[in-house]
Amino acid sequence: MVMFRVSIRYALFCSLFLVGLFFLSGVFGINPLIDLTHLFFDILIFAVFIFFGLKDFKTNFGAGYLHFWQGMTIGFFIYSLTALVFTVVLIIYFLIDSSAIPEYKEAAISFLESRREIYEEQFGIEGFKVQLEGVEKVTLTDLVVSSVVKKIIAGFFVTPVISIILRKKPK
Repeated sequence: MVMFRVSIRYALFCSLFLVGLFFLSGVFGINPLIDLTHLFFDILIFAVFIFFGLKDFKTNFGAGYLHFWQGMTIGFFIYSLTALVFTVVLIIYFLIDSSAIPEYKEAAISFLESRREIYEEQFGIEGFKVQLEGVEKVTLTDLVVSSVVKKIIAGFFVTPVISIILRKKPK
């Protein structure tokens, strides 16, 4: 139960930062659903909050000890709860702002067009057309699932590394 309480606290703060980053990106004209550098910042934010969550548990509840399984459990709760909160916020955002999905489609098509030669070289002209058609068919569910899966993957890769770094077994 203690692990879950620690996880909730850090997940809420992590959610706040990820949601803030999402909206701040929009203010600066960066579409966080397209730009891949956003994934780097997601990983960085997850790393910080999972690290401090594990450190908090280790120091205040683990008597200076942290088993790998405890780190994995707390990290899982942190990134899962964060993804859940982010999902809810993202759905509310898309429901309130009816222009968000058409703007995404426009930005995605522009992104593809700017890299047309690369896509046509890799996938051929037909492959490029399939990509464009795929963008036109994107729904709210597609955008939400894609974004949340990226968040979960970011947390999934960071958690074991931090759990290994902070683990300490009693002798």
